[in-house]
Amino acid sequence: MVKFETAGSLHSQGHSIRKRCSIVSLANSFCKPKAILQPKMGSFFSPMLLLTIYFLLLTFAFAQDGGTPGAFLNYGMSPRTTALGKAFTGLADDAEAIYYNPAGLAQLYSHNIKSSYLDLYGHQLGFLGYALPTRRYGTFGVNIIHLRAKGIEGRDENMIYFGDFYFAQSCVLISYAYQPARPISLGMNLKFSDTKIAQYNAVGMGGDAGLFLFPRRDYTFGIAVQNLLGPKLTFTQGGETDEYPITFRFGGAIKLYQGRAIIVGDVVKDILEFTSLKPRLGFEFYPVYPILAIRGGFDENSLNAGVGVRKPFGNMSIGIDYAIEMNYKSDFLLPYRHRIGVIIEFGGFRTWIVANPKQFSPNPGRKENITWLDLHYSTKSEVQRWQLLIKNRYGEIVRTYSGWETPPLRLSWDGLDDVGRRVADGKYYYEIIIIDKAGETITFSDYLCNIITLGPAGEIEFIPQE
Repeated sequence: MVKFETAGSLHSQGHSIRKRCSIVSLANSFCKPKAILQPKMGSFFSPMLLLTIYFLLLTFAFAQDGGTPGAFLNYGMSPRTTALGKAFTGLADDAEAIYYNPAGLAQLYSHNIKSSYLDLYGHQLGFLGYALPTRRYGTFGVNIIHLRAKGIEGRDENMIYFGDFYFAQSCVLISYAYQPARPISLGMNLKFSDTKIAQYNAVGMGGDAGLFLFPRRDYTFGIAVQNLLGPKLTFTQGGETDEYPITFRFGGAIKLYQGRAIIVGDVVKDILEFTSLKPRLGFEFYPVYPILAIRGGFDENSLNAGVGVRKPFGNMSIGIDYAIEMNYKSDFLLPYRHRIGVIIEFGGFRTWIVANPKQFSPNPGRKENITWLDLHYSTKSEVQRWQLLIKNRYGEIVRTYSGWETPPLRLSWDGLDDVGRRVADGKYYYEIIIIDKAGETITFSDYLCNIITLGPAGEIEFIPQE
């Protein structure tokens, strides 16, 4: 049997951790990724040694998963899901649904690009996702996940340094989701995995499947089976093979206060006998909807928190997310992990309004005494009903427009409320709601215009006294 030792220390708040790792104690390792290797077989780059390094590196980065094949895929990919305690199976409402539950993609209405980066104790973990909803053919998506580590120090049985190792793992998920009926959607992934250790390489292909239920818009549930067709990675030299374990995910989400507060929960279990159920719980709250989000949660290893800021621009929005992980399983001795990411939504199926002019005076004697409201919308099916609400700065509704079937492309507002009274000066906002014949709802809120009451234009004659 190949044996090796590692020695390293991690410092946090004046404490240090030192552990010796062997091939029988990988699951309990919290060692530093830079290793001192002591092979007993006399070969610096034997396939067995390199495969052992592969397991060791996975253990260093993901000790909670016990060094199992594909453990880097059991990690939260974005700041949002990390802050939610990695509970996302029953919510799955952005491009990261591909990773957690591909069936959730069917509920997306806009093109979705998501990217994040994490420095994992000297390693780099990157994520990029994209989702493309279509009107007739379902939703397509892709996720790219990449873990890279350089400078893995190697020594022989005489402790003589013989070079550094390069280690990398990648996974590409190609996804498709379809909604055959209103309360259910189905999804699947095609998964391509790749591992590189020095001059050795292993590749594999597998698949995932998911189910998403939304009996009501405020309650959603998800079930996903990851590695249903588990990727088998076979190294090009030596023939060693690793197979990713099948993992089951069950999750649900509850949306409160018209989506301003969300509670999510997951239970995760893989088929390996030595692993137990992994409970995960998180919440998301929008004190300023949809601009500012506050998040928190926990999983089987860490307490997590985060914040997100998003700015809508008509038919698109851009957001920045941040999350912090605090590992309580190590008694908080491991350094805190920080993650940052970006999310962009654009196009697809959405609605918004543009007011022209943005500022007007409702007095009859002025030229610009009304504002024109240009309606923009795109839905998956034909419109059944629509409603436009104009609100003051206190959120009170002052004017309502509504109708059935196709809404007009342009409306006008003369600065009067629903009973014909002139509204007060100030900023006004809008909320537009469109319900299509499939029962799906598209809504959007934003700033509309500013009203300033001015008198009729005229001239004042000034005659200086002699």
